[in-house]
Parts: sequence; structure tokens; C-alpha cells
Amino acid sequence: MDADTAAEQPLSPSQHKWAQDVLGDGFRSLVLPLPDDEQATLVEYRPEHAGPAATGPTAGLPVIDRETWVPLADSMPHDLLDDVAILYLHGWSDYYYHAHLARFWSHMGARFYALDLRGYGRNLDPERVEKAGGHRTDDEDLQRPGYITDLAEYDADLEAALQVIEEAHPGRRIVVSGHSTGGLIAVLWADRNPGRLSGITLNSPWLEFQYSTPIRKILQPFLGRGRSATTPLRLHMPNYSVVATSATHGRLPYDARLKPSDSFPVYAGWIRAIFAGHRAVEDGLSIDAPVLVQTSTRSLRKIGYDPEMETTDIVLDVEAIARRSIHLGPTVVLNRIPGAMHDLFLSHQTAQTEAFAGLLQFARGFLTAPHAKPSDLADPRHERIHLS
Repeated sequence: MDADTAAEQPLSPSQHKWAQDVLGDGFRSLVLPLPDDEQATLVEYRPEHAGPAATGPTAGLPVIDRETWVPLADSMPHDLLDDVAILYLHGWSDYYYHAHLARFWSHMGARFYALDLRGYGRNLDPERVEKAGGHRTDDEDLQRPGYITDLAEYDADLEAALQVIEEAHPGRRIVVSGHSTGGLIAVLWADRNPGRLSGITLNSPWLEFQYSTPIRKILQPFLGRGRSATTPLRLHMPNYSVVATSATHGRLPYDARLKPSDSFPVYAGWIRAIFAGHRAVEDGLSIDAPVLVQTSTRSLRKIGYDPEMETTDIVLDVEAIARRSIHLGPTVVLNRIPGAMHDLFLSHQTAQTEAFAGLLQFARGFLTAPHAKPSDLADPRHERIHLS
């Protein structure tokens, strides 16, 4: 085999250059090279290596992983998902830091991975990132966070991550978990790739424009008129969820340089790509894996901060999500969590525990191995868990 041929061969799991992740011992990360000099970053949780917290940029931050799933632990057999690997996709202007999600899935035997998509989180240099409302002109050195013109471009990110996961865990079934924009990306990918997944779990997925379908259809033609794809739109998106999260947890449980309070700039090309995704969901998808859609029970839209924001979705319209969920495929479970924020797993403890309970019941009903016996799944302690 010559040098050029060898360079084209995929790396074995042992050859990947994993590094200690900022989340601390138990977490490691791997840079995934992508076309056009882009990169994604895969994060793996290894419970056998779990230890003290990190000393990097997130050092000293309050942990959101207060193990709000622990009240359910007695109903979570350690081998329930021992043939499953989870891949988590974050939302818009976001990245992966939900360590408690990793521990929840791992407690049941699943291997947990999360992906920082190109243009997000661990792939950004905070000193080079274009800020919302900024006027930087040094384009050669500029990073446009979250910028993309077609959500299908993320296929390369997912395929690179899945290649690593499937090489490391041959035979394990794959479940994708997505939050907000990550949920939209996940369902579109699953629709294009039948037979690849055993399940999908969605945390407040962005399945429709929050200001209604008619407004989306009115706006879409105007977004293409006289604007290049990289034009930042004059949209100010104050992120009141930052205040709500801080009120819930005392301080922000993430690095605000990577998840800024005013969100990333909204580019014309990006919003057109999002609207195209919304249109595809509206037309109907045919996902062949069972899908769990979890949302808050209420949305709230106000100018200025209100304490109600700590217990409602202030980003998306939960009723629109509920209506669109039936367009995803033949098997969809809708689970609505009272008192939850947009990111269910940043909510108050009670709401988080309810959200984990919904995940658990979905796992027991739809994600267990085909050979599992019904008696293995019965547990009277689950009588209080209701999937609406």
C-alpha cells in the first residue's frame, strides 16, 4: 500500500487523537476534519474514567448536572440499553455541556456521545467570532458562528461522528438526541437516511417558525432579495433564557463566550436554510424510527424579563411543535413537561426530573433490545409517569 492510499484509509479507533475535554475527567473530545477546512468536535463520556471537574474555561461554573435523574435510578436497569449508542446534537447558538444527560444514558448501559457541529462551541475561537450587531471587516480571519446555507451540509458532520462511534462500538444501535435546531437537523437527516437509527429523542425541536407558518411563508421570499448569504440580518434576539437559567441555577452553567447572551448573528443564508427545513417538515417526513418529542406545556413571549420565563418556553411556540410532530413519521410520542424552559434539561429540578422520566419511559417502551421480555419492563413505580 503506497502513502497516498494509506492516507485515504479511515483511522481505527485506537488511532484517533482524543484529548481531555473541558468538561473534565470522564469526558474526552475528538476533532473531526470536514471538507472545505471545516471541523466538528465529538465529545465522548466514559464513566469508567469519570473524576473531578475540569480546570479549563468552564472551571468554577456551577454544574447543571445535579443528577436530577437520580430519583428514577431504581427504575433504570444498568443493562437496559447496553446495545445502544446515543449521539446528542445541540441547538442554535449553543454547544454541548449537559453532563447530566451523559450520566443518565450511561447509567442504563448506553454509550454517550455529543457533537459540536461546525461553526459552534469547541470549534470556535471566541476572539475571532463575529458578534451579533458587530461591524468587523477582517473577513479573512472571521468566524461566522452557526453559518450554513443548507442543513444537509451537516450530513458530513453526522457521518464523521457516526463513523467513529460505529467503529468503536460495532453492532450497537444508534439513537440520535437533538435540542431545538439540533432537533430539526436530526429529523431531516433521519428522513434522508432510513434504516440508520433505532430511535430519536427531541428536546423542544425547532419544527416550525415560532411566529407562525403564514409569517414564515411571507418572510421567506424577502430574505433572498438583495442579500448575500453572509449578510447578518438586523435582528436583535435578546436571550432572556440566559436570565431565566441564571435564576434557576444561581449562575450560568456554561461558557457565555460559546453561548452568548445575545445569540449568534442571524445570517440571511442560515435563516433561508432553516425555513427550507420547516417547509420539509410541513410537507411531511417519513422517519422509520420511533420519535419522542418533549416540550414545555407553555410558551411565553414578552418584551423584557419576567419571572415566568423560568417556567416556560420563551424561544419557540410549543403548540406549533406539537402540531408539527405528527408530520415526522408513523411513531411519534409527545411528552409535555409542566414548568419547563426551552431547554428542558436547564429547567428547575422538578421539571428536569419529569423530562428524564419521559425519556426513561420512552427508552423502556421503544429503545430496549428486541429480545427484552415484557416482564423486564414492568415496574409499578412508573405509574406516575404520563406521556401526553
